[in-house]
Amino acid sequence: MGVTLALMELSRDKEVLPSSLEALAAGKVIAEKLGLKLAALVMGSGIKQAAESLRAYPADEILVVDEPLLEAYQPELYTQAVEQVCSGIKPDYLVMGETFQSIDLAPRLAFALDSGLVTGCVDLEFDSGDVLFVKPVYSGNVMAAYSVEGAPRLATFRSKSFEAAKPEDGAKSPMRSLAISLDQSSVKIQPVEQVLSGNGRAQGLENAEIVVSGGRGLGGPEGFEILRELADKLGGALGASRPPCDLGWIEPSAQVGITGAIVAPDLYVAVGISGSTQHVGGMEGSKTIVAINDKEDAPIFKIADYGVAGDYKEVLPQILEGLGRSK
Repeated sequence: MGVTLALMELSRDKEVLPSSLEALAAGKVIAEKLGLKLAALVMGSGIKQAAESLRAYPADEILVVDEPLLEAYQPELYTQAVEQVCSGIKPDYLVMGETFQSIDLAPRLAFALDSGLVTGCVDLEFDSGDVLFVKPVYSGNVMAAYSVEGAPRLATFRSKSFEAAKPEDGAKSPMRSLAISLDQSSVKIQPVEQVLSGNGRAQGLENAEIVVSGGRGLGGPEGFEILRELADKLGGALGASRPPCDLGWIEPSAQVGITGAIVAPDLYVAVGISGSTQHVGGMEGSKTIVAINDKEDAPIFKIADYGVAGDYKEVLPQILEGLGRSK
C-alpha cells in the first residue's frame, strides 16, 4: 500500500504548528481518496514529547527522526534527512504547511527527489485517481489545478486551506524511530542568528482569532497606532493590506492577502481597506467581517457582515470608548 507523508514542523517551543496539522488533514483527504496509508514525519532534537502528542491524531504511523544536528533548521541537513526518510518508505505524496521554513525546504526537496512541487495550494481535486492541487494564480483572480509528475509528489498548503486535524478519542497511532546519517562535510550554509522580525505584533497572525487590519486609507503610519490599541483591547493581532507594507508604514510580516498571510479568524476588522482581490483572497474565510471605510462604494462592503461608512478617526475612538478605553 502506498503512503502519503505529512511533514510536521515544530515551533521554537517544540510544539507542532497549526499549519502542519492542517497539512495532516489535507494528507488524510488524499490518503482516504486513494486508499493510501497516512504517515506523519516529525524531525528535530529532543522531540519525544511532540512526537508523543501526534499519536492522538488520525495517522496510521508517526515517524520520528530525533537527531541533535536537527536542533535548529539547517536547509541542507533537513533536506538530507527527509530525502533519506523518503528513500526508505517511498511515499507517493509529501505534503507540508506553507511556512517560511517550508518555502525554503520544499524546492530543495523537489530537486533532491527529482519530483514535482506545487506551492501555495488551497484545495484538492481528484480526477481518475490523480490528485489535482488547486492554487490561486493571476493575483487570485483564477484558481488553477495542477497535476504533478514524479514520486513523491510534493505540495505545500496555505494556512487555513484545511481545518486542522484534531485529536481523536482513544487514538494512539504507532510510533517508529528512524535512523539517518547526516553528512556535515557537504554543508555550505551556517545559521548565524535567528531574529524575530518586526516588533513581534504580527507574529501569530495566521492563527489569531481576531485580526484588526489597516489599509492605504489610514493615510500614514500613524494610523496604525489606534489600530494597535484596538487590537490590544480585543486581544487580537495587527494586520495590513499590501500598500501599507510596501510603503513602510508597518512591517511586511503583517501583510494579509494572496501574497501575504492567509487568515480566517472569528472576527476580521478591515479599516481603510478598499477590498482588492489580492487582499480579499487572504481573509474572505473570516467568520465575521467588519469594514470601516470613508468611501461608501468600497468593494470591501460587498463581503462585510457589518459596515461603517465613515472616517476611521471618528469611528474608532467611539468603538474604543465602548470597549472601555483606558484614559
